[in-house]
Parts: sequence; C-alpha cells; structure tokens
Amino acid sequence: MDTSTLQGVFMTPPSSPLPTEETRKSPALAISDLNYYVQYRSAPWWRGACFRKAHVKHVLNHVNLALPAGSLTALVGSSGSGKTSLLDVIAFRAAGDVTGRIMYNGLRCTSEMMRHQCSYVIQADRLLPNLSVEAVIAQMGLRVVADSRIGGAVVRGISGGEKRRVTIAIQLLQDPDILLLDEPTTGLDSFTARHLVASLQQLARQGKLVVVSIHQPRSDIARLIDHIVLLSQGQVVFNGPSTQLVPYFTELGYPCPRYTNPLDTYMDVMGIDRRDGERMLASSQRVQELIEAYQESELLKSTKKTVAREMSGPVGHVSPRNGATSPGWGRIFSTVLNRLTLNLYRDKMAFINRFILLPAFVPFILIFLGRLQNNQRSIQDRLGLLYQSVQVPPYLPALRNHFYREGLDGLYSSATFLLAYTIHIVPFVAVASVLFSAFLYWVTGMSADADKFAIHIAVVFVLHLVGELLTVAMMGVFRNPQLANTTTALIFTASGLVASGFLRASQNMVSILQLLSWVSVHKYSSEILVVNEFHQLNLTCNDAIQGVPCVPNGDVFLDANYPGAVDQVQRNIEILIAFLGGHILVAIVCFKVVGLRILQ
Repeated sequence: MDTSTLQGVFMTPPSSPLPTEETRKSPALAISDLNYYVQYRSAPWWRGACFRKAHVKHVLNHVNLALPAGSLTALVGSSGSGKTSLLDVIAFRAAGDVTGRIMYNGLRCTSEMMRHQCSYVIQADRLLPNLSVEAVIAQMGLRVVADSRIGGAVVRGISGGEKRRVTIAIQLLQDPDILLLDEPTTGLDSFTARHLVASLQQLARQGKLVVVSIHQPRSDIARLIDHIVLLSQGQVVFNGPSTQLVPYFTELGYPCPRYTNPLDTYMDVMGIDRRDGERMLASSQRVQELIEAYQESELLKSTKKTVAREMSGPVGHVSPRNGATSPGWGRIFSTVLNRLTLNLYRDKMAFINRFILLPAFVPFILIFLGRLQNNQRSIQDRLGLLYQSVQVPPYLPALRNHFYREGLDGLYSSATFLLAYTIHIVPFVAVASVLFSAFLYWVTGMSADADKFAIHIAVVFVLHLVGELLTVAMMGVFRNPQLANTTTALIFTASGLVASGFLRASQNMVSILQLLSWVSVHKYSSEILVVNEFHQLNLTCNDAIQGVPCVPNGDVFLDANYPGAVDQVQRNIEILIAFLGGHILVAIVCFKVVGLRILQ
C-alpha cells in the first residue's frame, strides 16, 4: 500500500493535539487473560425452564489489553464480536461469569471503584422527554439547544445527534477518569458522527481514558482514532496504535487498497461469510489464522509485558478527585424529586391524565346507579358503588429505564428513586381521590357526614397509591411494560373479587380463598368502606320482597355479612397504612434484585 494512503487515513494530523507527556503518564487500563461466559437455555417456548437444555457461550476468549489514557481507543468488530460484552465487563455490569483481572491506576478494579471512576454511555438514549438541556457542557456543542425540550415519541424535541450528546454530557457531569461508549455514532448522520467523535478525542486529550465501540467507522472518523482493538468471535485480532494497523496486516498478506478505508477493508477480512457452508468454512479458517497470527505477534508480547507490570497492585479503592465529595442523601433526594415533578408538569397529557383518570369513571357509575334511596334495594346498589370505589385502574409509569441507567451509574439507590417517585405522585393522587369521592359521594346520596366523606377519600387515596406502587413493582419484575400493566390489573381485579366481600361473603368462601383474602388490601379497605356507609344507616321496608326478611338498618346487615367489622375499623386503617409501606418495600426489592438482573 502507498504511503500516501496511510497519511490520508491514519497519519493525517488529528483535530486535537497528540497526547502530551503528562497525559501519557495518566493511568491506563490493563486487562489480563479475560474470559467471559454466558449461560443460556434453548428449547421451544412452551417448555419450562427446568426442561430446557443449558448451554455455555464463551463470549470473550483470553483477552489481554493495555488501553492508554490520553488517547481515543476504538473497539472495532462486526455484530456479535464481543465489543459490547467487553465494555460491560470493564464497567462491572456483566451478568455472566468472568475470569481474569482488570487493573486501573495500579489498582485491581472492583465494582465500587469502577462505579466512581467510570461512566458508561449505553447505546440507547434513555432521557426524560420533558427536561431541558440547561446545564450544558460547551464541549458537546449543545449551547444552541440549551432551553429546548428533549422530546420523545409523541412530542418533538431535539435531534437524535443532540440527544446522543446530552446522554454523553450527563455522564461527564461526574468527571470520570474512564469513559466507555457503546456504539456512540449509531443512527447519526456523517457530520454529527464526526463532530461527536472529535469531541470524544478532545476529552481523551485531557488525560481521560475514552473507549468506544464502533461497528464500521468512516474514514474521516478513523483519522480521529488513536488506538484500535479489532475483535472477532470474542478474540483479539489486532491491538495497537492506529498507525500500525496497515503495516501489521500488510505483513500478514492483506494490504489495503489505495484510497480505501483500512477499517472497512479489515472488517471484511475478519468477517464470517454465512451465505453458504463453503464460504463460512473458508472465512472461519481465515479468521482463525488471523487470531493465531496475533497470538504470535510482537504486539501481543509487548501488551503482555505492559499488563504484567500492572498486575502486582493491591485491590482498588476510591479516592476523591480534586477534593470533591459526594452530595448528601438529602440533596440527591431533592434533586430526583424536583426532576420527576418538573418532567410530569411539562408532560401535558400525563399531567391531565393524572387528574381525570379516576374521576372519569364517575359519570358511568351515576348513569348506571342514579341516586341512592334508603330502601332494601339500595343495599345492593351501595355494595356495587363501593365495589367500584375499590377497583383502581393501574397507571403505567414510563420511568423504569431512566432509573436503571442512573442506578447502574451509582447516582442514587432504588429506595431514593421510589421514595421520590411516591412523594411526587401524592398530590396528584390526592386531588384525583378528592374529585372522585366528591362527585361519587354527594351526587349519589351516600351518608351525608363530613367525617365519613373524609374516610372515603382516604381509603380511595391509599388504594390508588397502592395500585400504582404495585404497577411499579411489576415493572421491575417483567421486561415488557404491557405485561406488567396487565399483571397489575389481573391482581387487583382478582383481589377485589375474592377479598372485598361485595360479591360473596368471605365466611362463605372455601378455606384457601379465605386465607388469601387476609393478604389482600381489598379486604381491609372494603371493610372500612362498608362500615363507613352502613353503620347507623336506617333503611325502610316499603319495597321488601315477601318471604325475605327486612333489614331495618345497616348494622344488622354488617353483623350478618361483616361480623366484627365495626370494632375493627382502627385496626383495618393501620393495616391499610402498613400495606402502603409494604408495597414501597416490595417495589424497591423488585427494582434492585430482579430488575437489574433483567436489564443486564
């Protein structure tokens, strides 16, 4: 290959100065004999997990790397080559089994250490759609959109490239020493992609370790890369300065044609051709030869020497940078709470939906029941009305992915997020409960007593809050949000049917259903509402059916169908409050234990 080609692709002066002697002394990341295994089970969907055959996939195979700080490093390879898996392992977010060691700054890396020293920009831009880009890093070129909405699927906001830069800017707020980016240029136009990579190169020149995974960079982006790691089938094919890429492959018999992007050329050389068996076998043999050639190369020997020097350090610990200290819990909590409230306030549809979702059921109930009388038929009407009061429609929050990203970054805990989430929805749930109860209670002619009206509001409020927290918990269990929503509706519907006692008295049900009713929030809320409505209620017998005993007052009905409920109102209220706290704890557990495993 001509020297002019090298100069035109990798030896053109970069947009940022080359690493200085000071940045060359900055900490580097050393990876020794890294292996990554993932276990999975394969079988038809209708077979249970216990009957599926277990397989182990060797995702990363004996990887040895020395990644320099002050330089922009690119992990290049086709889909499935192990780029994202390597970033996951470095960031300590891998879900499988990992062997080998990772050293940084002379210290053996730990999960806590990397959480403080490393920021990981995943491929998806998980941003709250109604926040503005106010605290902007000028380096990301976002000044012109500082007061613009992020935007989402419904409301148009900033462009895809600007969203990508916002995602990176959020990670830079922690001033990390290590910045990992998974496919940062995916979905961007050529100009935006080049500008983004140039910004990353400038960050690297400040002494940071910047590692990006790139599927197939263009030639103008390739010029900005200082260090290249080529991966194929989980193994390293090349690792070294970008200026050595073409000479290395030329020596192996794969020269780069003139005026051609070397990375495009060698991506084709490393690729597996799966169009037919013969081509697949030939390309697999070629890749294996490249892997074996690298195993015998001076590049790997030099890398292993560098890695060996770094492997004698102690286990890592976190040391404050520039005297900075982590903000206290109160400040973190208030920041999360303010952001959630601001995002909801700016989302017009969600804001209005919060207020009208529950009261929207009232007109249908009024049309069906009309105004209540104090006769015998009103007993069933009142029970139907109370049954509708405890049937809360689940509300589907769309904040799970944002929490997962920021939770994995170590910004705050699941308890902080869920407590802030609960508090930020309390005013909306309270207003919706008041509107629902006011229309339902007074228009239908329920017991005209201020204290009873307040109790009705409180019970509806707690039920609505518990229903939303249950939806949040299911969002932590199930990957599909619609499945989480459906499961919540199923649980609440079944609980209302079995435990409320409106359709059938609890004492008349089979033993197993009676036991299940004791762990249902509907049992205690229904008893409170029934006592609240029927206690000291006088009824007439004008419409009594012949042969059917007349119920003269509500207390007689309570003694027959809800024995002891009048004396247990205080207990039921305390249990209802305990249910509220319990659902918060369940949501925390689901997000922390189950949800993070699903994300990984």
